[in-house]
Amino acid sequence: MVWGRIAGCLTAYAVMTAPALAQHDIPVTFETVACPERIAPGEKVECGVLSVPENRGMMSDRMVKLPVTIFRSRSATPAPDPVVFLAGGPGLSNPGPRSGASDPFLDERDRIYLEPRGALFSSPRLECPEFADAKLEIAVGRMAWVAQENAQVNAARNCRARLIAEGVGLAGYVSTEAADDIEDLRATLGLGQINLYGLSYGTRLALTVVRRHPEAVRSVILDSVLPPEAAFDETASNNILRALNMVFDGCAVNVACAAAYPDLRARFASLIAEADRKPLAVGARDAYGRPVIVRGAQVANAFYEALHDVKGLGDLPRLVTEVAGGRHDLLAPMFDGMSGAGFAWGLRLSTWCAEEMPFENVGRMTGQVSPALGLGGVDERTATPDVCRIWNVPSAAANENTAVHADTPVLIYSGAFDPDTPTDWARAQLDNLPNARLVVMPGESHGASFNACATRISAAFLRDPKAPLDMDCVTRMRGPDFGASAAPRP
Repeated sequence: MVWGRIAGCLTAYAVMTAPALAQHDIPVTFETVACPERIAPGEKVECGVLSVPENRGMMSDRMVKLPVTIFRSRSATPAPDPVVFLAGGPGLSNPGPRSGASDPFLDERDRIYLEPRGALFSSPRLECPEFADAKLEIAVGRMAWVAQENAQVNAARNCRARLIAEGVGLAGYVSTEAADDIEDLRATLGLGQINLYGLSYGTRLALTVVRRHPEAVRSVILDSVLPPEAAFDETASNNILRALNMVFDGCAVNVACAAAYPDLRARFASLIAEADRKPLAVGARDAYGRPVIVRGAQVANAFYEALHDVKGLGDLPRLVTEVAGGRHDLLAPMFDGMSGAGFAWGLRLSTWCAEEMPFENVGRMTGQVSPALGLGGVDERTATPDVCRIWNVPSAAANENTAVHADTPVLIYSGAFDPDTPTDWARAQLDNLPNARLVVMPGESHGASFNACATRISAAFLRDPKAPLDMDCVTRMRGPDFGASAAPRP
């Protein structure tokens, strides 16, 4: 990313300090810088870099630099408590949008985006192009099952050696340190309380902030909850099957869809089996122009990705049937241009191998890649035990794998068709968070709060986190229209 001056950014140089949370005396600093050129001209935005210790538990002077983007409120008298958005991952970047013009939260308060430590715009950044290349080869079907694990292990070994040679302390890239980064940012900017808005892994990070710094958090919005106590890799494929079965069952109880596709589940199973017998002629090419080989696992992954497209959920019965009937080319858009770039795999492995792998059941994890599940052996686990053994970071404290209990007001969203984080995980939080409320969005998937209805509810919640919620728009929402899938194409 190129950093340059634009209108609306602070041009003066400033440094603010706050008491560091580390066991040493290195100060945390925030330096105002010019905003990146990608931000639209004329935005009311300020940018900076937060410098924090790489590992607060070690006597080290190594610092991590994290870009910060602050979109200022349009209000003449903004609320004092901004919204801090926490992206998914771990491993995804969080630079913020190009413009805040369509952000309704800015009508009342600021919105802050903090780049995660180790992500692509931080320094250091824990990129692993070796690992990204291996994951791409697996995703596009050019690697047999045994070779897949060997490739990932070798890639992890090479990336780890390179990062350590560069001086990176891999043990510092975990949720507890990231949570303390947020607290350091709050204190350094002189803020009182803040509101947290987490998506997917960002929900786990938000809950970690609440666990470690409850006094700093006014309210929390959680979208697609990945709680610390969930064992994601033990249920990765079952979560996909749950969402697919909702499509199959939704079609079966719709008169038009059931008449047009009476054997939808069987057709999907036959499609997976056909692709495993002989790769499908899809005609797709990856970002490097190389052909994609579509076996059963690739078909399953394509429909897993399709489950995230809420506008296309209603048409999935037609897609399954047409592809199973020989229109293999319809899968091409799901593979064309596929690339493993844009993801900080080193950050992902450091976090996951410290916080999840030590607490998961290897046998149940292995069962999630069994072809007997009917998904061609697709592997949607975040990491494997062998990769984590090579990555070799210390295990997190046992309490980091337990539920967070707090009185903080919390608003939780769950998409009924989410193939990653099931509603059961969201509902379980009601037992741990007495001031939490759950909104299940009937026609949504992963990222259930990014629609007009949820935005109105969220804005009202931020205005008064303890007030009753107006759920009228949710009760009026329809799920996918599977009947439309049976209608002739326009």
